[in-house]
Amino acid sequence: MHVIATWTGQRARALRLALRMTFDDFAAHLGVSTRGVTKWEAQPDVELAMRTQQLLDVALKRADDDARARFGQFLQEPAEPVRTPEPEAAPVRPLPRVSPPRQVTPDLLRSLRRALRDHYTADNLLGPRTLLPVITAHADTIEQMARNASGRSLDDLLQVGAGYAEFAGWLHQDAGDAEAATAWYRRALEWAEAGQDDRMAAFVLTRRAVQSISARNGAHAARLANAAQRDRGPETLRIRAIAAQTEALGHAVHGAGSDADRALDVAELLLDGGGGDAPAEGDPSDGRYCDLRLYLSISRAKCHLELGRASAAVSAFTTVLDTLPPDYHRDRGQYLARLAQAYVLAGSPDEACACAEESFAIAVTTGSSRTLNDLRVLLGQLRPWASSPAVARLRDLLTAAT
Repeated sequence: MHVIATWTGQRARALRLALRMTFDDFAAHLGVSTRGVTKWEAQPDVELAMRTQQLLDVALKRADDDARARFGQFLQEPAEPVRTPEPEAAPVRPLPRVSPPRQVTPDLLRSLRRALRDHYTADNLLGPRTLLPVITAHADTIEQMARNASGRSLDDLLQVGAGYAEFAGWLHQDAGDAEAATAWYRRALEWAEAGQDDRMAAFVLTRRAVQSISARNGAHAARLANAAQRDRGPETLRIRAIAAQTEALGHAVHGAGSDADRALDVAELLLDGGGGDAPAEGDPSDGRYCDLRLYLSISRAKCHLELGRASAAVSAFTTVLDTLPPDYHRDRGQYLARLAQAYVLAGSPDEACACAEESFAIAVTTGSSRTLNDLRVLLGQLRPWASSPAVARLRDLLTAAT
């Protein structure tokens, strides 16, 4: 298999030809503009931008064997000579033809929604490192298309775009880039409001609350999560059940145990009232969470940990990990790190390190900076047992990762 160290315009052209694609098809395949593709090929020796390099890496990896073989042959062919005009001729170079914007059709919208759901599934298996270039490129393309849309087509496009923007925010958050995550969440909220999508607006507020929890601002997180529950319509019931659990964790981070327990009770009532049912079509939480009853158990376990309830946290996280579906690979790493913290609270450093090493392996393979940060916090909590061989081994692992 060919591995390209540096993509140039010439090599991008070779891949397009190997895939038997037109400029428009290749641009859609990568999630970029047609104008961008023509610009690369007009400058065959120019090194392409890093995001573009990543997109081309993914496209080459996904190509079938025949396309890869053609790509190798095109790479071996000498580049077409660039013909320069005679000095006396000095013709005026015509402007490159810019393809008209793609029309927003029901088929296109269905394809974008279906692709986003597939990326949700891939997220727990691959993590942000692989998905970020693809998702952000799609969101940028949707933004370009929205400039030429109107009416119902614009509403539909903004709703789809809000989904991509929210997911980009989540991936950036998981990768440890809080500033980029905030920017994408704001774009998602703007598009959701403009597209009249109350469910997505509430969902983005919940995501922002999770971000505030990561920043250890529990009171602000609880306010944001509470705001996500204001719409009392039946279509937001599932989102409100998730938001109530997020509010509980915000209270727990703030040290308000009774408020946390109250919010968890609200979440359970919402689940009993239908919030735990299968998500309706278009629900932004669809494909993003495990069964909400299990998610409530996870939320309770997190609250126990934040409130210093050591034995309850160990028991709760052990049960969660025993019942977590295998597809939730990245999340397993996250909950193992939390179980390790619970073991530290319980005064069991060896058990904590065993969980942390398993969590570390998952965090590295998925690129989850969030989990690695949790493990670094854990290492500080293990300081009283610094001379332990298990703690020393964990320290060496995290140092190597840094």
